[in-house]
Amino acid sequence: MKDSGSNSIFLKEVSLNLLAEGKSLRIKTAGYSMFPAIRPGNVVVIAPVKTRSNLTTGDIVVFKRDSDFVLHRLTDIRYQKENAFYITRGDSSLNEDKPITLDKIIGVVTTIETKRRKIQPHRHKIHYRYNRVLVRLIYLWKKLLRIIRLNSCN
Repeated sequence: MKDSGSNSIFLKEVSLNLLAEGKSLRIKTAGYSMFPAIRPGNVVVIAPVKTRSNLTTGDIVVFKRDSDFVLHRLTDIRYQKENAFYITRGDSSLNEDKPITLDKIIGVVTTIETKRRKIQPHRHKIHYRYNRVLVRLIYLWKKLLRIIRLNSCN
């Protein structure tokens, strides 16, 4: 039996191949970097990126970073000579990510599925600091609940 690291690498390779074939993916999310637009446990539908003209600022893109996939909002496209560099940032992140090139972008989020409904991602003004404060409050709340549970068990 393969270990979970091997399984993860295999699933990432299969995902890349499916997107390269023009197929969409449904993936369950984890983490708070895109809170509140995307919450942990939401399912996102990711479509392949055909050309760079398909991407506009405000899109939520999926890109490769080292051996992981990252799902962040495209905030800017900068050009140097004939090269395009894409700037991304999580909705609750303090800073922009390092610029990436089109070959790193593997897909764009077309639908966000919550427990109650399906949502089309929208391009509204992002309040990064406010979102970051909300995420910190969520972490503190969860930590407080763990402490209360531990104390009530003892």
